Amino acid sequence: MSTNSFYDAKWRESGEFRPKIVAYYYKQWEDFHMGFHQHDWAEFMYVISGNCTVETNKDVIAMRKGDLIMLDAGVPHRLIVESGSPCRMLNVEFGFQPCEGIYPSMNQLSTHNPMFAKLMEQRLDTIVLRDYEDIQVNLRNLVFELDLGGEGAERGREMMTNLLMSQLLVRVARLVAVESKNSAERQIHHYVRHATEYIHQYYDTAILAKDIAAAVNLHPVYLQRIFKSNMDKTINEYLVDLRIEKAKMLLARTDVPIIEIADHIGLNSRQYFSMLFKKMTGMSPAEYRNSKKSITSWTDYEVEIVDKI
Repeated sequence: MSTNSFYDAKWRESGEFRPKIVAYYYKQWEDFHMGFHQHDWAEFMYVISGNCTVETNKDVIAMRKGDLIMLDAGVPHRLIVESGSPCRMLNVEFGFQPCEGIYPSMNQLSTHNPMFAKLMEQRLDTIVLRDYEDIQVNLRNLVFELDLGGEGAERGREMMTNLLMSQLLVRVARLVAVESKNSAERQIHHYVRHATEYIHQYYDTAILAKDIAAAVNLHPVYLQRIFKSNMDKTINEYLVDLRIEKAKMLLARTDVPIIEIADHIGLNSRQYFSMLFKKMTGMSPAEYRNSKKSITSWTDYEVEIVDKI
């Protein structure tokens, strides 16, 4: 980790430090392949228009209008812009300096904002945020303050840029937290969806919860927990419900003998199937089949009468 890393504890623990803009610039790039390099300070790169690619020593990131990337100090990276596809960018490099009466400090941000404190703990070399309009507004206001000139304006500009930088960093921390939560939720939904797909594919075999967990590469206890949370029923309850629905379909729409239906839905005990079916439906398999035949016969009778009329 670079000695000027954004995540270095000294900015929060050894005195009061605040963000400081080291450099900022706009530039339009085209047909440009930058060599790998690194900065002594953390950097924001914001795509104002066009498309580009930012490559680090760990990843290749496609960027488009409205995207923001934050690189920690010392992270090797390069910019690639293809021919015929210009890209206009805003770059802001920032470090830290003693507050000298200008607040908030990094210590205050970490102490009073849990999401910011969590971001500092995560130590993410690279942060990518996609098309958040409020970040664009914040950056535009920040650059407006940096561009202000005039005698006597330095102190007020310094205060405003610190406030806007602090606001930007807190906003980034919040968005990282939200995206991290959304990503985790999407991953959970992915596992639950694949678990239900596996159940629908293999319900007619003697599958167990541990088999389903193995199929989706999760520990059985964890899968049981997220499945129950998302489906409002356990894996076994879901499997039983599905098997009974399949049994009802076979009883109502086919002539498969009742003694064979247990095998068709993955139960190896006909006695257990009969007991389970009655518990779930209030009827024995034979009673359910007869009730469906009666309905069918009555419907056929009505149809026959209508045809005669």
